[in-house]
Amino acid sequence: MDARSTLGEPRVYVSRAALLHNISVIRSRMVGGTRLCAVLKADGYGHSASIVADALCNFSSSRIDAPAVDALAVATIDEAVALGEMPVPIMVLRPVENIFVGRERQRIEAAILNGWWLTVCTTETASDVARIAVALGRRACVQVMVDTGMSREGAEIDGVPRLLATVESYASLQLMGLYTHLANAESPQDPMTVEQLRRFHEVSHLHSWKSPHLVCHAANSGGVFHFPQSHLDMVRPGLAIYGIDPTGRPSVDRPLRPALRWTAPLLMVRNVKRGDTVGYGGTWTAGRDTRLGLVPIGYADGYLRAMSNRAMMIVNNQPVPVVGRVSMDSTMVDLTSIPSAAVGDQVTILDDDPLSPASVYALGKWGQTIPYEVFCRIGSRVTRIAVEPADEASEAAAPLMTYRRESA
Repeated sequence: MDARSTLGEPRVYVSRAALLHNISVIRSRMVGGTRLCAVLKADGYGHSASIVADALCNFSSSRIDAPAVDALAVATIDEAVALGEMPVPIMVLRPVENIFVGRERQRIEAAILNGWWLTVCTTETASDVARIAVALGRRACVQVMVDTGMSREGAEIDGVPRLLATVESYASLQLMGLYTHLANAESPQDPMTVEQLRRFHEVSHLHSWKSPHLVCHAANSGGVFHFPQSHLDMVRPGLAIYGIDPTGRPSVDRPLRPALRWTAPLLMVRNVKRGDTVGYGGTWTAGRDTRLGLVPIGYADGYLRAMSNRAMMIVNNQPVPVVGRVSMDSTMVDLTSIPSAAVGDQVTILDDDPLSPASVYALGKWGQTIPYEVFCRIGSRVTRIAVEPADEASEAAAPLMTYRRESA
């Protein structure tokens, strides 16, 4: 979408250059020969999966040629459908289940026909997928997820040999991968991560002689930076691609660049007198004659109600406090320190500067949550636009990098 068409509306800018920069940082930490799978679940962590996939697969930078990644991962088949045709493999991380309930069979058929990697965790599921593949006259690409200690999805370690043998017994199944998920890799030298990797190594090593082309993967963003022994055949970073350090705070050792900036125009400016209250419940009282601004975003747009009377926004390059309760559709800020602020001025709600008082790190602190949730809660009413810094300044959306395809 062209940026000009959304002037005067709340917008999320997603920087292609930042995404490619972050991929470059991640690749600089990867063990040689390891492949990179970008995790795009939850609509690209709220950034727009289509924008992120387009940037990673179709754009080049001075250091990275397109495609910048070797694979993409989503949570569900519906998320894979939304991506459309991609030049790299797509993995569906949520284990297949309830194949014959509702529309699930049609989803499985679509995945098989498109060659997406399906995750199986039981012999029963493997058998069901094999039967559907036979009916379609195709081979289904599958991978096995192993529970190495997170106790969430995945096959129990003792059952993995039987499950792998079942998958390989069906001519209609192609075993593509074996993987696990790390529960605490954002903590360097975490003993739980070391133990998970030990367990996974035992399982993958026992099977490696049977399938020399099997792709083994375990490393999330924390694993990429803190546990090089987790890199294996492929790494699977998520948050780091979007420019956020897996430790939950900026790091000078890992120069990641946040890719998202959320803005909205000032919709109204008004004056209130000392002693007047603001918002539902009158939770904030003006201690002086005060100039207020109304920002047209609220908790329906993902700006957490927990930000009430706590968080900061940026107006004319200056931080201003949120005052009163965050409403469903609007939030008030104190503009008294910025007498020049006027209706139509741009307000930065979530800044792409990691040290800003409106950074995702800061909002996570004010909202008593983590950057993942801050991003994922940004609602569908907020338009996502792929731009670069120069594009923002000119309110245009023309790409500044080489585009691999002939048309957008």
